[in-house]
Amino acid sequence: MSTLSDGTLSASSGYSKNIGESAVRRKHATSNPHQSNSTDWETNSEDKEVRDIIEKTSRLKIGSQQSSQSAFVKYISPLALTALSALVRIYHIDAANYVVWDEAHFGKFGSYYLKREFYFDVHPPLGKLLVALSGYLAGYDGSFEFESGKAFPDDMNFAFMRLFNCLFGILVTPLTYRTAVLAGFDQWTCWFVSLMVIFEQLSLTLSKFILLDSMLLFFTVFTFFCLVNLHKVCSERMEMSKLGFKWFLLTGISIGCVCSVKWVGLFVTILVGLYTGYDLILKYFQVTSTDTLNWKTYVKHWILRVASLIIIPITIYMLAFKVHFQVLNHTGPGDGSISTLLQASLVGNNLQYGPRTVASDSLVTIRSQGLSPNLLHSHAHNYPEGSGEQQITTYGFKDENNEFEIEIANQAGTGGYVVQENCIRLKHSKTGCYLGAHPLAAPITKKHFEVSCSSLSNVSFTSHEWILDIQSQETSPSDQFRDENESELHPISTAFRLKHKELGCYLATTGNPLPSWGYQQGEVVCKYPYLSKDKTTWWNIEEHRNENLEAPAVEYVPPKPKFWKEFVLLNYGMMASNNALVPDPDKFDKLSSEWWEWPILNTGLRMCGWGDDDTKYFLIGNPFVTWMSNTGILFCIVYTLFSLFRYQRQSTSNTDSIQSMVVQCLLPFLGWILHYVPFILMGRVKYLHHYVPALYFAIFSAGFLMQKLVGQNKLFPPVLKIAVYLVVDALIIFAFWYMRDLAFGMKGSSKQYQNLRLLNSWMI
Repeated sequence: MSTLSDGTLSASSGYSKNIGESAVRRKHATSNPHQSNSTDWETNSEDKEVRDIIEKTSRLKIGSQQSSQSAFVKYISPLALTALSALVRIYHIDAANYVVWDEAHFGKFGSYYLKREFYFDVHPPLGKLLVALSGYLAGYDGSFEFESGKAFPDDMNFAFMRLFNCLFGILVTPLTYRTAVLAGFDQWTCWFVSLMVIFEQLSLTLSKFILLDSMLLFFTVFTFFCLVNLHKVCSERMEMSKLGFKWFLLTGISIGCVCSVKWVGLFVTILVGLYTGYDLILKYFQVTSTDTLNWKTYVKHWILRVASLIIIPITIYMLAFKVHFQVLNHTGPGDGSISTLLQASLVGNNLQYGPRTVASDSLVTIRSQGLSPNLLHSHAHNYPEGSGEQQITTYGFKDENNEFEIEIANQAGTGGYVVQENCIRLKHSKTGCYLGAHPLAAPITKKHFEVSCSSLSNVSFTSHEWILDIQSQETSPSDQFRDENESELHPISTAFRLKHKELGCYLATTGNPLPSWGYQQGEVVCKYPYLSKDKTTWWNIEEHRNENLEAPAVEYVPPKPKFWKEFVLLNYGMMASNNALVPDPDKFDKLSSEWWEWPILNTGLRMCGWGDDDTKYFLIGNPFVTWMSNTGILFCIVYTLFSLFRYQRQSTSNTDSIQSMVVQCLLPFLGWILHYVPFILMGRVKYLHHYVPALYFAIFSAGFLMQKLVGQNKLFPPVLKIAVYLVVDALIIFAFWYMRDLAFGMKGSSKQYQNLRLLNSWMI
């Protein structure tokens, strides 16, 4: 037997020798028929013996070597890397005993869950539910206000809550290592990629606090890990096996989770979708061109992917909101941004139902039933263009500027009540002006008309008159309120439209935020809807007061809210609020940064106060990791173009090479594109931490660079390859160690840390 270069034993020489001897015996037996029976028995016996020896040798020698390597790859190496990751992330996790940066938001949201008070936020609920879980496990009752910079109470185990969040950041490391192994990287490259993730300071610093970023990164990494496993399953055509079902199921679950933490999870979802589409196209050509797949099986592939990658994620996403609604069953600070029916279902709500029929002189608040369900609002500020009159907006918080007084233009035959097709005027209670519309372009959505507030003396009365158009009446579960007149306007239960008497357009919302002159409040317009069921033109009376009318003898029981409707409204409200997070040109935000600054680390972020007594944190990436990953992205682009050129010239047709390039180069590069380019296009305010998921994929591109230029370079002797890897790994660790205080916390005056200011733009 011979020894291979990797230390395994070969049975090839012995196997050849025995096969040759057996062939000689067979030839001799054929030339001497008198001895054939004896010789055949001896030959078969010897062949069996040789096969047994080969099998036992292979099992005892090579098998033991592979088993040892497998144990190292599966257990020892990832455990050691995970321990290192835990060390640098947990170290000094409680150094700052006060609220740091966005802990003021996400810690507060966790508190609302523990107090069961309804709140509104732009992010889905899963991550904040997990924050609440960490508080519950820590024995926290939700009473702390999480004011920025405020010290935690002595009896609050904030360190446990941070540790719970940190666990997600730690678990990114073993997932990264296993993903690199499955992608086909050699062991040195797997370590290189893992060390880049461990000592990447953006995610490392964020993992030390009660934030959503570690959860988002973990579920993004887990989704990519599942995708690499899917690629392996699809490459081996094992989709319909138990293993295939397992990874499709896990991929669907991971997509549902990552999208339920932040909508940024949609980017890695698109990556899975692109790969799935690519795979289905290949299978389509197998059906139509090669006949290696039949239509029945092809349809099964579609069903499997729709069920696992679409239905399961949507179910998980909706389940997160179902839990959200179930837990937050008490009134809270987010009441102003949700529908009237949902508010009415909350324990302790302060809605003033008032008399059951709206009449002249009724004081009301009016809520939109569109996809931005805020309250009709006005304030003593004028439009800078158009009519120049007082602004009409929608507002997500309750205040006295939301109150309007109803006047009936013609009360004949109505008994003073507001009924179907009445002409009414809406007088803003605080400023005394009237709701009107003009044939002028709206401030944002130019195809619709402007809605403003002005006095009756400025224009004709009819420009302020609106015709009531009742659309539906929700039925109370109480028998005492089921027979209400459907032609009358009732608070809470009546959905109506308001048609402008002169222009014929309808009062509506667009969901677009106004600029800073409108305080980012919602745009209100007068539009011509294509359908009567256009919910942007639907409104309802929320609170109702009228001293001239009697309140019902028993308390009104409002209709129950419908989950589907509230789910859609809340999600659209989140989207509208997210779009409203635009930079204010009149203010300088020293924490924000632009997309082009992230890969070059032009700007860092101060996460807290910068006084001498503060433990200070400066959010910035590990320079070597970030700049090396940029090089990896450029290398992927060049290598892909070169490979396409070779393929076009038919210089290569190695299927294994193509498959490895897909998972090692193309998928990470697409992941980086999908997580980076959207921030170039979107107009919302941006911060450095938004680059964390994109940077993760860029790190894999750097791994691909090392694999091709070093690991698979036939010109490098093994010793030189190892030396290069050791040097690069040492640079990763050195860069982190040199800048460790930025992540671990800086004590005393910031002047003593000026040596860490590698770029003049860093505000250390």
